[in-house]
Amino acid sequence: MSATLETHRYFLTLLIWSLILEIIVIAYYAGKGDFGFYLQLTAIMMLITVLGIWAIVSKIRREIREGYL
Repeated sequence: MSATLETHRYFLTLLIWSLILEIIVIAYYAGKGDFGFYLQLTAIMMLITVLGIWAIVSKIRREIREGYL
């Protein structure tokens, strides 16, 4: 495995764990019926996390297609 793929794997692991925790937090706030600031903040952070996961996965796919790995 190349060093680039290892780096992508570390960041992907971190982002997936943060996505899991953000889903738990959103379920907690939605279950309480509290649709205030913290639920909105968590939803924005979740969007950023999903975009980060998408960016890393697309970069890995592009590198595999171009034969860097």
